[in-house]
Amino acid sequence: MIGLKEEVKALQDIEDKIKTDSNVEILTQASLVSAAGVTGDFTAKLSKGEEVIEKKVGAIVVATDFTTGVLNENYGLSLTDNVLTQSQMDELLASESDKKKFANKTIAFLVSLGQEGNSLVLERVLRNVLALQEIDGCEAYIYAGDLKVASNGLERMYKESREKGAVYFKLTEKPEIVDNGKTISFFDSVARRDVEISPDFIVIEEEMCANHLNEELAEILRINVGPSGFLQSDNVHFFPVRSNREGIFVAGSTREISGLPSAWTDVENIAIEVKDLLGDGKKIVAKNKAVVDEDKCVICLTCYRCCPHGAIYWGDKKAIISPVACQGCGICASECPMDAIQVGGFNDEEITEEVKSGLVSGNGSPRLLAFCCQNSAFEAGEMADMFKMPLPEGLRMIKVPCAGKIDLDYILNAFVSGADGIMVMACHPGNCKSENGNTFAQWRVNDAYRMMEEVGLEKDRLCFVGTASNMGSGFSSIVVDMEKRINELGLSPLK
Repeated sequence: MIGLKEEVKALQDIEDKIKTDSNVEILTQASLVSAAGVTGDFTAKLSKGEEVIEKKVGAIVVATDFTTGVLNENYGLSLTDNVLTQSQMDELLASESDKKKFANKTIAFLVSLGQEGNSLVLERVLRNVLALQEIDGCEAYIYAGDLKVASNGLERMYKESREKGAVYFKLTEKPEIVDNGKTISFFDSVARRDVEISPDFIVIEEEMCANHLNEELAEILRINVGPSGFLQSDNVHFFPVRSNREGIFVAGSTREISGLPSAWTDVENIAIEVKDLLGDGKKIVAKNKAVVDEDKCVICLTCYRCCPHGAIYWGDKKAIISPVACQGCGICASECPMDAIQVGGFNDEEITEEVKSGLVSGNGSPRLLAFCCQNSAFEAGEMADMFKMPLPEGLRMIKVPCAGKIDLDYILNAFVSGADGIMVMACHPGNCKSENGNTFAQWRVNDAYRMMEEVGLEKDRLCFVGTASNMGSGFSSIVVDMEKRINELGLSPLK
């Protein structure tokens, strides 16, 4: 690794300590075949040659490296002895004998023109440039789009390379490259003339991609795949190293393109997370996050399939919900066709009673119900009330742990009980703490629309909206608009 001698040495020192630590078992050339269980009690099976090894573990950390892809075609170039990839240049500069070939040569780097700028790509380029500047007579020219220097020490390296003679051309489009790199030219809008250089070598930036193993590991571990194949979705509720499953963590380039310093930070954070999670083997959790009624459960696997946290498994011919892994979202409870699962503090009987008691309005104003996710809409509603924003007199907020807990029966029974209008208020897409609770809520609202049409009830009496916890004014606007709509429609014909 060019320019990372101290970091590599620190890594090697830790590796040496691990090899001699009796508490650490290292399995090389082993692949994960399956993983079962929940937080604190995972069973992992690994294949090593023809042997299958089974291990009981309390937590799992996924740490795959990124892969690189060549971008020569993006520049219309073919790879030759003089047209190199970034990885090839890294290898040549790491060899004392090979790097001598760059003495008294001109090297051109193409970066951030064949893809969106990336700080780690730029870091590799800058380390190469600084290494080349130590070779007698070597000149470096960098043809660049946007230079992303938002990384520790990157701007310093950029300035250092310029002070030592590196020439940077800031371009808005790719330069003209003739005869597979014999000449590179572009029009300089500042100097108002063409600039042409004939480099001895061209180095092409590389694309950094998620490891191809990520999807396979995600399927085995039942964790979500995020943008571009990384194992963490863009969700504000996920701490950097957490996955959607308690006890399964992702580090470094498993979750995003990252360099060694960033990966070290992830490792330190995971060490803290694992210690906090497992500790001395005991953990205090809520007793009744989600409870299965054994007499009603028919082992249909619905809850197992829909749980976004992988908290449900099977034993003694019944579904078992891990109190450690369960996040209490209630999606399983609302999806269960037998109503065999109840969530503590939000069971069906309690919510039904709250709906009935909430349908009281004075002065003949519409009776409105807002089923509110406690992580977003409910907090927005409380903000609107606290700051005395306009709210309908007949509004009643029903708090649920997640919009995914809003059962279709809640909506239909509320209309039967006299609701004039109902709002299902969930998190915005990509912002749900349970990842897809808002999606389940949207599906149920769509089902309710179909049933409302069948009985002749206007669809405008029901709406699905996304909110955030800081949207007090937005919450006020939504419920006031709903009241106006109901006033135009008139009170519910089901009263």
